[in-house]
Amino acid sequence: MLVLGIDSAASGCFVCLWQDGVVVAVKSEKMSRGQDSRLMPIVLDVMRDAGASFSQLDRVVVIKGPGSFTGLRIGVSAARGIGLAAEKPVLGVDRFAVYQKQHFGKRGNKSSLLVAIDSRRKELFCQFCSANGDVSEPDIMSAEEITAFCLDKLKIGPLSLAGDAADILRPYLPEGVVIASLVEEEVVTAASIAAAADVSDSEFSPRPLYIRPPDVTVGASK
Repeated sequence: MLVLGIDSAASGCFVCLWQDGVVVAVKSEKMSRGQDSRLMPIVLDVMRDAGASFSQLDRVVVIKGPGSFTGLRIGVSAARGIGLAAEKPVLGVDRFAVYQKQHFGKRGNKSSLLVAIDSRRKELFCQFCSANGDVSEPDIMSAEEITAFCLDKLKIGPLSLAGDAADILRPYLPEGVVIASLVEEEVVTAASIAAAADVSDSEFSPRPLYIRPPDVTVGASK
């Protein structure tokens, strides 16, 4: 299966072409803004480097959040546009699922996992997955709240922390919490998840996952 992966949810643009467990081509650019002008050129570069056409794709997957409001909209719009033009299914995979797959995919890994995503605000996007597979609803927590949360979970068993907010939290983490390293780029893991997903499952709907309400809202009309 040939899957095009797109990610502009965080601080850059990441694109890969994935086929049956192998990354055929990949390209990324770090940036805090400007994804709208760079994402599609990067997609075209990846397709050219792989010698592939959009008609050859089986699926398109986009990282749907959480992350930057603007970045999420850009990525989801690009993925939907490509899927519509190429008549291919488009799936959305959230970043929590990416880190959970990386963590629990490791042989012999039996610790629970807290995923913490940088929100560019004081509070961080978080989701907890127990060692037996129970997953909580996504939440927003401060570093101090995460410290208390980790202390509570350590009473039950081993705990790991993953996500791009790990370095932010490092000074706050109680002894015993293991920081899990990134196994591969998020977009690559998302492509492997999408390849095995049921395209009719609403869990994989390509709609942005925001968690936090927008900072700017439209006021009520007078």
